[in-house]
Amino acid sequence: MENSHTPVMINEIISFLPSTKSLNVMDATFGGGGYSKTILDKLDINQLLAIDRDPISKIFSREIETKYSNFTFINDKFSQIDDIIKKTKLKDKKFDIILFDLGTSSNQLDNPERGFSFNKSGPLDMRMGLSHKNAYDIINKYEEKNLADIIYKYGEERYSRIIAKEIVKNRKIKFISNTIELSNIVKKSLPKKNQSKNKIHPATKTFQAIRIYVNDELSELKKSLNKTINILKKDGLILVVSFQSLEDRIVKDFFNHNSGKRWRSSRHYPELPDKMATQLKIITKKPLVPSASEILKNPRSRSAKLRVAQKVL
Repeated sequence: MENSHTPVMINEIISFLPSTKSLNVMDATFGGGGYSKTILDKLDINQLLAIDRDPISKIFSREIETKYSNFTFINDKFSQIDDIIKKTKLKDKKFDIILFDLGTSSNQLDNPERGFSFNKSGPLDMRMGLSHKNAYDIINKYEEKNLADIIYKYGEERYSRIIAKEIVKNRKIKFISNTIELSNIVKKSLPKKNQSKNKIHPATKTFQAIRIYVNDELSELKKSLNKTINILKKDGLILVVSFQSLEDRIVKDFFNHNSGKRWRSSRHYPELPDKMATQLKIITKKPLVPSASEILKNPRSRSAKLRVAQKVL
């Protein structure tokens, strides 16, 4: 199987990693293995543990496994990182580096059979692996209000109610069975003047919302981030690449709340520091974004944001 995924902001990530000591690294979102391979090639690695919920990733891990004896791949959700570690050589160790790349990989997007792309005809699936839901059941069985709520909450789509209404109207005639059908329904639901102004495809937000809901992505991220504190060494780094505002907000809040940074629970109340002990130091005061040259080479990187924090306790 051809590996079409290109790791985003890899040079920026490498620049944060210490080169003067042997590292224990967790690549919590292995994908096509681009980050793991580069880190193993460039740095002194004691052990690198890679995790991915998508069973396809196991195919891409084989080449690295044959080359590096200090590499381990586990097919599981990253929300289970504490339990995963217990099954490995690192069960009694802590990590110097924990890396997350939260984007959907090109290997998923470019395979029409996975149902992630609104540009390619494929079944309504969208499962990244180890999910009990699928897009077909949500689109064809959920009540209109529930559909609208999902599209609004996870896609931040202002026309969610109109889209949900059109989905329900169309599925009464026949079940919506593939990605192009859904994409066309969404496109017809949005005002044409809005589409002409918008740089992204009209179905982007709806597909994002359904994918996030199918895979419970935001809950998985919150659980995983909370568990990183206990498995990270003092002075260890958490690096997170996110691709949309909901994910980035979760990462930003996690970093802020664990760094003792003053934050405002409501604009009507004064800023207050968190009561929890300061466990992290924020390294990137503002998120880093890809260079113009990287975006030119890899347009899918354009929405990426990199945040980095260091454990201080």
